[in-house]
Amino acid sequence: MANVAGASPAGGMMPHIPVGEPIPPNVSHAVSVSLPKWQDIVDYEEGRLSDTMQTGYPRFFIHHSIQKLSRILLDKFAKPNEDCILFVTPQHASQCRDFMHAMHQRQHPGMPPIAIRIVRFSMLAHPTQDDHKVRMPNPDDTAIRLYIVLFDREHFPLAKQFWQHTGLGISSRVADHCMRIIAHNASLLTPAGSKHEPRRDMSLAQGVTPRGGGFGRRRYQSSRSLDALHAEPSAPSSSSSTAVDTKEDDEGLTHEHSVFIEERFGRNLPFALAKDAKVALRRRIAGTLLGSLEDEPEERSVSARKVSGVSEHDVFLFPSGMSSIYHAHQTLMLLQYMTQKGEPVTKEACEHALRTMPDPSFVGRHLPVGKSVCFGFPYTDTLKVLQKWGPGCHFFGRGTDDDLTALEQLLESQPPNEPKIHALFCEFPSNPLLRSADLPRIRRLADKYDFCVVIDETVGNFVNVEVLPYADMVVSSLTKVFSGDCNVMSGSLVMNPQSKHADALRAVLSANYLDIFWMEDAIFLERNSRDFVARIARIDKNAEAVADYMYAQSRAGGQADSVLMCAYYPKYVTREHYETCRRHEPYDESVGSAKQGGFGGLLSVEFVTQAAARAFYDALECAKGPSLGTNCTLACPYTLLAHYAELDWAAEMDVSDKLVRVSIGLEDTDALLRAFSAALAAAAQA
Repeated sequence: MANVAGASPAGGMMPHIPVGEPIPPNVSHAVSVSLPKWQDIVDYEEGRLSDTMQTGYPRFFIHHSIQKLSRILLDKFAKPNEDCILFVTPQHASQCRDFMHAMHQRQHPGMPPIAIRIVRFSMLAHPTQDDHKVRMPNPDDTAIRLYIVLFDREHFPLAKQFWQHTGLGISSRVADHCMRIIAHNASLLTPAGSKHEPRRDMSLAQGVTPRGGGFGRRRYQSSRSLDALHAEPSAPSSSSSTAVDTKEDDEGLTHEHSVFIEERFGRNLPFALAKDAKVALRRRIAGTLLGSLEDEPEERSVSARKVSGVSEHDVFLFPSGMSSIYHAHQTLMLLQYMTQKGEPVTKEACEHALRTMPDPSFVGRHLPVGKSVCFGFPYTDTLKVLQKWGPGCHFFGRGTDDDLTALEQLLESQPPNEPKIHALFCEFPSNPLLRSADLPRIRRLADKYDFCVVIDETVGNFVNVEVLPYADMVVSSLTKVFSGDCNVMSGSLVMNPQSKHADALRAVLSANYLDIFWMEDAIFLERNSRDFVARIARIDKNAEAVADYMYAQSRAGGQADSVLMCAYYPKYVTREHYETCRRHEPYDESVGSAKQGGFGGLLSVEFVTQAAARAFYDALECAKGPSLGTNCTLACPYTLLAHYAELDWAAEMDVSDKLVRVSIGLEDTDALLRAFSAALAAAAQA
């Protein structure tokens, strides 16, 4: 055990970040926000920090760049008292409209439907006289289409629910890109030296922070053409290069300067290789491309995942982890709909069904589709997706062996004349209690009762655990440890090619999947993830040391008078189920992988009193805010942050409001232990 006495935390611990500022500091597209005190969490949930929040988790807080773009488009297209929300495909705009209609009808039965309009807006940077110069391609050379969902302002909370639950809204980098185009085109209408005031939309767009993006020198070329599933959404390309807004940001850098710095010194792939960045990401997730090697083979013939035949073509990229879960749910409902109707499950038949069926969004309750199962206490929006789309779900919130027995009894008693349970969703391990389900038993039940299994491996991650053999589809939030840098959102869905449902799932996905993962976001994620295996090994080592220390100080660990009730960590919670799926050999020896899978970087600590929990949180010297899997240690009172309006319900599922969740980072191990020791001492004095 390292010495934890006395010394103040150092060794890379994040310094104090004022409330409302981004984590990491000074990052335009940060995906976390500082809430350093327990009271800050309460004030945030009560709406008292609206003027303080510079940013927030992107599905909960609409980024200022997106807000600014929305105001521009409202000026152009809105009627008085209208608001809007933005998407990049007509399908998702229609799904948002359908959701708003359905939720309004459930809340106000018999009321007339909401008036909702969808406007398509295309933009392309106009050429300038300088465009004869030879330049590398960039995103401004291609038209971008936005689909603007317009509605009366009083209904914005419904639109925000769709945005939050599905994760399908535009990214902040898309918004910045659009505003650069708008500002550039508007500048061409105002001659140099003109005294005319710029239009309002141009003046709004001028404020965009020009954070760009291409990376590095190494290229990942596909050895064969990518499946049509992964084609970019069609848009007309420009035959001539275009200039972009050259307004300087606060640091005196134009957008083009920022791009150059990221490519030259940040090792970003250039914009021209954005599709290759996606190939690299798919291979990395499939286990056929590992680490940050200088000279990477085109593709390994054998995946590091323990399922034969996994390749990049089984991996689907999404703009967020929740969008991958939402899409998995939509895919499985469409599959059961086709099966129940006796239709052939082909791409063409599925496309026809989506065009002609009365409720292609599955937001109604009347289609011949069975319920799903949510097994274990999940991330909050996962349960909302399963409850609000389709006929609902059976919730087994504790995820224990007893719950599994109850599930088996439910499956056995299904009425023969009703649609059967078609899917089970679970996390491995769960968040925030780190419980691991008995996946082999779940797989046996799935085979016996013919339903699909979707496993969220975000917390465990595929370096530490191998869950694909037990799943038909595996989903993950790449925003978390796969990225680590806390500056980009993304998600993935991996289809098990050995699943008995593989051919049918592939047919449905070929009909309903669109690759809308923005190229700039892909470029940043590709750079961030090159060293993910080595980072995970170090995070696992740190987290296990902290968990061992905290567990030993808890009542569960034998300290009867401790203010700490217990420490939740896979090493101490349902370990036998975790060990079943834990890797017992290196993921890849060439990139600094551990000798075997670790227990992950996430742990939760529960205190005897809320006063002790508050004192611990306030005293803990690390970054504090939403998200997990960051390179820096990140803590939050998870139950308050995720379930503030339903604390009693969460408590029924063993999720206490006296709980602090901690995602451990890459800091020095001794510094981490000193920080936790000092915070625990503060809790003991509360």
